[in-house]
Amino acid sequence: MKHNIIVKFIDNYDYQNELNHIKELFNKALSVPGVSGIKFHPAIKRASNRHDLWIELIVNEEGLTNWKECEVHKKWLNQYTKYIANKVIFDCFD
Repeated sequence: MKHNIIVKFIDNYDYQNELNHIKELFNKALSVPGVSGIKFHPAIKRASNRHDLWIELIVNEEGLTNWKECEVHKKWLNQYTKYIANKVIFDCFD
């Protein structure tokens, strides 16, 4: 299953400058039981009517539950929520 996190950052936040830090943080989730992969899809162009970053976690049912409780998720929320203008969470099967 895929756990998709699609974010639109606030206008004055340079997420491109932080992208390596975000990737580094999320890659730690690969040690969470049930999380088997992570893909990052940054936007090609910033626009007011488009989101900036799509993070795709490959998980099983256990992984989805574990993700919500893991330290990586908590750090993501604590460090980056203040920079997010809008967020879409979408879970789906392949």
